[in-house]
Amino acid sequence: MKSRSRSRAAVKSWKALKAYRHPGLFITGTNTDIGKTTVTAALAAALMRLNVRVGVCKPVASGCPKRGDRGVFGRLVDEDMLSPDGESIARGAGLDVTDDALMARISPLRLAAPIAPYAAQRFEGRRLDWSRVAGALEDWRNQCDFLLVEGAGGWMSPLDEKPVRTVADLAVILGLPCLVVAGASLGTINHTWLTVNAIAQRQLPLAGVVFNAVSEPPDIGASTSIEDFPRLTGVPVLATLPKVKLNANRPVPEVLVDLLVPLARRLWQQFGKPGQSG
Repeated sequence: MKSRSRSRAAVKSWKALKAYRHPGLFITGTNTDIGKTTVTAALAAALMRLNVRVGVCKPVASGCPKRGDRGVFGRLVDEDMLSPDGESIARGAGLDVTDDALMARISPLRLAAPIAPYAAQRFEGRRLDWSRVAGALEDWRNQCDFLLVEGAGGWMSPLDEKPVRTVADLAVILGLPCLVVAGASLGTINHTWLTVNAIAQRQLPLAGVVFNAVSEPPDIGASTSIEDFPRLTGVPVLATLPKVKLNANRPVPEVLVDLLVPLARRLWQQFGKPGQSG
């Protein structure tokens, strides 16, 4: 009976989610560790340069370290953990990472295990409370003019089970236009094309693709993939970003922000409120 009760509670909290009917963008990727957080943070900083009041949200984060001042392993709750990805995108948006209430809005669900969220919660004996995400998104409605929502892993990465919920399911509920972050290694056309097709099947608007962490100069595999992808698929490549060194002191490299300002202006004009900035 206990497991059934937990399952019913999880379904109930998922039903708390609803469409985000305000300007924004859902950022997904072709895989995990593809650079979604870096792109989200840099895009937030680029929007800031256009005087856009930008909000950021990473609904689910795993691999979150325990805070030194609170929490006991085996009985952790979301606030017991830090969210490195949440802090990166917060810094990109110029937000205070020491404000716990604000960080709860930016990174509402946090899991310690560095594995997919559905498996991490099972490993930790927890259930994701999606009403926390619903509350965070509701708060953002009146706190920003454009919201960047970063998914976890790739488009079909599982977030929950019993029943199974994926990143795609979350994106469909929110109903935001999607931006795909892709790598530029050999095989990226296959991975990226599969992702954009899956987004189209869910009938969501697709802003385009950003190729991230491209070596300079790009090798022949990267250069041909970037050149050929829009010709083969009809999906625009919105930006090509170089590989840069990331560290805690420089989570949002200025070179990436510089490159993303034109894209930020385009996205704001296309999906935001034209005429209010930049």
